[in-house]
Amino acid sequence: MSRLSSIRPSNLVLLAAAPFIVYLFATSSKYLRSLTAILGIGDNAGPIFIGFLLVLFVAILGYLSARAARFSDAAPRCLRIIAAVALPAAAALAVLSFVAPHTLMPFAESVFFHALSENTSTLIDRSSQPWVLFPDVVARVQLGLQVILMVYAFLIAAIAASGHLPSKVQAITQLGFEILTGATLFYLLFMAHWQFATGVAITFRAAIFAYIFAAILGLIWVGLQSFKPKTRTTVVYGSISLTLLAVSAFFFMQPQDNYVLVGSTEARIAIVRGTPQAQADIIRFGEFEGGGEQKYRIRSATDPASALEQIETIDSVSGAFVPVETHTQGYPVIWQTSFLPDKYRNPALTFAVLGFLLLTLTVGGAQHELHPLAVGSEFFVDTIRGIPMLVIILYIGLPLAGAVKDATGGGIDMTNMTRGVIAISVGYSAYMAEIFRSGIEAIPRGQIEAGGSLGLSRWQTARLIILPQALRIVTPPLGNEFIAMIKDTSLLSILSVRDMTQRMREFQAASFLPFAPFNTAAILYVVITLGCASFLKWIERRTAREDR
Repeated sequence: MSRLSSIRPSNLVLLAAAPFIVYLFATSSKYLRSLTAILGIGDNAGPIFIGFLLVLFVAILGYLSARAARFSDAAPRCLRIIAAVALPAAAALAVLSFVAPHTLMPFAESVFFHALSENTSTLIDRSSQPWVLFPDVVARVQLGLQVILMVYAFLIAAIAASGHLPSKVQAITQLGFEILTGATLFYLLFMAHWQFATGVAITFRAAIFAYIFAAILGLIWVGLQSFKPKTRTTVVYGSISLTLLAVSAFFFMQPQDNYVLVGSTEARIAIVRGTPQAQADIIRFGEFEGGGEQKYRIRSATDPASALEQIETIDSVSGAFVPVETHTQGYPVIWQTSFLPDKYRNPALTFAVLGFLLLTLTVGGAQHELHPLAVGSEFFVDTIRGIPMLVIILYIGLPLAGAVKDATGGGIDMTNMTRGVIAISVGYSAYMAEIFRSGIEAIPRGQIEAGGSLGLSRWQTARLIILPQALRIVTPPLGNEFIAMIKDTSLLSILSVRDMTQRMREFQAASFLPFAPFNTAAILYVVITLGCASFLKWIERRTAREDR
């Protein structure tokens, strides 16, 4: 009974219902199929999962052996035992890759295949269904895996024998191996493709990355709010904002392009590629003088000459929107306008917005004796908390990401997963900023003054005195934010991110089952959130025990 009393009541209810849930999935084919689809269990999942566990186990042993080597004789007994087991385990895995390659190769092939670009890679054989790697590529992957495992075993042996090296060389070697094994674990857990549970991997990875980035952004907003104005702060920031406005005015005063709409509007109107979208929309919706505000059909043309030629050669085209200097055929002019080219208009608008925003923050800060960046941070937090998360995801994931791609000429083309993680990070950073602020304000002012009297800088006082205590205070609300973030990753399905919710929708659309996919997804989210809540409660109890 003492063991049962230590279990949280909600988990006890779940444990009591577990036999019925297992029976439901074991006896119902539709629920079993929905579970397989939502979890993202792919082909050959069993062998891939076994290979993943073996590689993960040896990587963890290597990391712990590096930690034990750094602690040397002061390392706990369990770490010393692990360090002794790490080398035989790594050697056994390297031998296994030679004598039984089918144990590890399915996982290695899956990871390598999904790391490639499926549409452009020349290493994929697209003549077979499903697509696979060419046989020679598989042989190279196997050879690379064997070499990596042998080198890894050799490095563990070198770390075990590093005690005979000079202390400085020994410390650098052990730290380097610890970083290497840590990076390997990070890749396996957060980057490698999980063919055995793709949906779960995407859900957890999106939540964890978003949580980390949101926490960092939240601390940044709190740090900006703590800025205090100095004597020349208003002058400096006012000068910067005026400079930005002056640069904007310089771009606005650049020569404009003169265009004419010629021919007639009875059929389609040819628009030259590169014409600003705003001008194309004016013609499309008939917002020009004499257009009658009715919709007109438009057609793309490669250059002005081609646009004018289409009036004569294509019956469905009766007009063209071209530069004035290219109109030499004598077609009747319907409308003439001038506008700033995008190469001047875009930077002009950018500098104007930045300059006006900074000037507003500077004036507001001067009136309330606050730093302009503190005013901007507070405005951001208040604004973001008033926008629904779905709107933030759609805005960052679609128009903003598209604008960044256009502005960089396609240099920054974020995946849907990256867009979604950034959106959730931005949305939750406002809530985390308020949590961090409340925790910091709970620290007595005298401790900050004591840090200053000890000669600590503001950064040292925050890092060594304030933040460690504040993090213990805000642990429960931060845990709640993580649980909420796991559930809100389901909103990423609107961007076609194939997490558990998106896979549920795909399976439901393909199977036409009314209840099984939704019930399965609900059960999975309940299990995940209750498990995370229990883990967070354990951290909270341990933190409270350390405070006593």
